[in-house]
Amino acid sequence: MAIKIAKKLISVAKGTERVGSDGIKYRWMGGQWLKIAKSGKSSQVARRAIGAELTSSAMSSKRGSKAKQAKKSVAWFKRKVGESAKGFKKKSKLALGKMYTFGYDAKYKEVLPYWDKFPLIIVLDVYRDGFMGLNFHYVSPVDRMVFFKKMMKFSTQHGEVETMTAAAKFNVSWDAVRNVRHADKMIHKYLYGHVKTSLLEAPPNEWENVIFLPYQKFVGASAKSVWSK
Repeated sequence: MAIKIAKKLISVAKGTERVGSDGIKYRWMGGQWLKIAKSGKSSQVARRAIGAELTSSAMSSKRGSKAKQAKKSVAWFKRKVGESAKGFKKKSKLALGKMYTFGYDAKYKEVLPYWDKFPLIIVLDVYRDGFMGLNFHYVSPVDRMVFFKKMMKFSTQHGEVETMTAAAKFNVSWDAVRNVRHADKMIHKYLYGHVKTSLLEAPPNEWENVIFLPYQKFVGASAKSVWSK
């Protein structure tokens, strides 16, 4: 059982190559490390100790790369959000399946128990007077990642998020996700007349980073209170 769980937690790209402390070069084949023969082909399975060492090395490298990318992403998107809040950017074209952030003033704020002034949504539908989307801010950071991973099966591009092009989007509808945990908390309709800033699109290669940016601003309740409901 422990081995099965450990394998699920290993997220190393298939084909990754590393040199072990024994001086031998190995290649990750998706489930185990194999020695690379002089011919370039993968052969004998690495010893357990060497395999653990190689996995640790590969994971550390990946975490460092992602941390660097995330830091750059945070700086970029916070700057963009700041510009949006001041209305410096023109309204972008709204497209289904894309991720946007914007400033909002709820129409029924007097009766709503709480609402988010700076939503971060995936657009599911567009109407004459507004649009509907899934707002990540209504769930905790941990639940955002769980939900995001489930959403990725609807992405028009697959693989590492940071390698996605600007053409990527989520080919998804409300009917397809309504039974996914927390979708009912995240789904909201927004009116064009109450959007108070420009609409800023989050580039697909930044999706995995921007969902964690802590710029949600709930009126009527704290973020922790909203997440616990």
